[in-house]
Amino acid sequence: MMAVPFYDHAKLYHRRKEEIDAAIQRVLAGGRLDWGDEVPAFEGEFADWNEAAHAVTVGSGTAALKVALLALGIGPGDEVVTVSNTDVAVSSSIRFTGATVVWVDVDPVTRTMDPVAFEAAITPRTRAVMPVDLFGHPADLGAIVTIARRHGLAVIEDACIALGATIGARKVGTFSDVTCFSFAPTKHLGAYGSAGACLTQDAALAERMRKISGYGQHRSRHRAIHAGALPQGLHHETDGLNERLDEVQAAILRVKLSDLDATLDARRAQAARYETRLAGSSVATPQVAEGFGHAWRNYVIEVDDRDRIRQALADAGIGTSLSYAPPMHLQPVYAGLGQGPGSFPVTEYSCARLIGLPIGPHLDVSQIDEVCDALLRASRSSDQRVRDSAFSTSATP
Repeated sequence: MMAVPFYDHAKLYHRRKEEIDAAIQRVLAGGRLDWGDEVPAFEGEFADWNEAAHAVTVGSGTAALKVALLALGIGPGDEVVTVSNTDVAVSSSIRFTGATVVWVDVDPVTRTMDPVAFEAAITPRTRAVMPVDLFGHPADLGAIVTIARRHGLAVIEDACIALGATIGARKVGTFSDVTCFSFAPTKHLGAYGSAGACLTQDAALAERMRKISGYGQHRSRHRAIHAGALPQGLHHETDGLNERLDEVQAAILRVKLSDLDATLDARRAQAARYETRLAGSSVATPQVAEGFGHAWRNYVIEVDDRDRIRQALADAGIGTSLSYAPPMHLQPVYAGLGQGPGSFPVTEYSCARLIGLPIGPHLDVSQIDEVCDALLRASRSSDQRVRDSAFSTSATP
């Protein structure tokens, strides 16, 4: 057992075991494992929490990105601009539609898409932009959406790790044509398996996403059949995928949604503790741009001696992550695209130095302090090695 685990799903389950077990039993006892009442109920509650008009649930965050792109008509011959310092799902979802992924560099403070770089990358083939709200910090959606509208581009926002983040007084979820979320177990709102959702203000777009993710038919036909009505026969209005959220996961998410505000409060308090404890050290702590509210799914620092410091934390029983490094343009799967080292210097500099520290409702303040103590010891040791090396070099005749 680690002294400070990166995740602890069992601990969080036991906090709400009674309610979660009851939700699962409700679905199983009711016998409606497909096309029941839990999915539409959760969609309404999730949309309301985000102050959005429509929520369309799907089977994963990756499915959310893919379904959004397909519903907006993105396909072969099109280009979609995005960033490289994120999960493979972003680039893969673009390429799985037949479109071309175009990466751009990021802002050095927020580590999200640089709007100037985005506009410079637009060509006659560009059809959409996919900004990523990295680690819980929103991208500069005001600038990105303005540029996109000027060029007639769709905006599909990857907010899979930014649920609850804000720009001004608004939560992310209503700025873009579609905002995509993941409910994987490690996210702010975690299912007990794979799950995701899309938010949109456009009713027609929401309906297209429902059909694409549900076999290309209107949901009412599926619901009628599973409720025991006389089958109406098939009526496919679009090509269809099976990318739906299931009833059990929806029921679990309805329980956990009631904890979401408290979860976000805990993450923000822990991030503030990190900032206070690490102030004045050589550790570069994450910054929040003015007017933005961070959701702190990840607390990602940057250090010069990354691998040595990460090993010291592991030796102290502290879990860490390397989200998301190396960046996608340096991954083997994309080697053929010709974007080698040096293509995106800000992205590469950050990815070579980052360490994700433990954060989340499974931890308490004493554990955050334990991480800080170990990190400060390791960073001081690293700093001393640098000074000793510099002295040795300067003293050499």
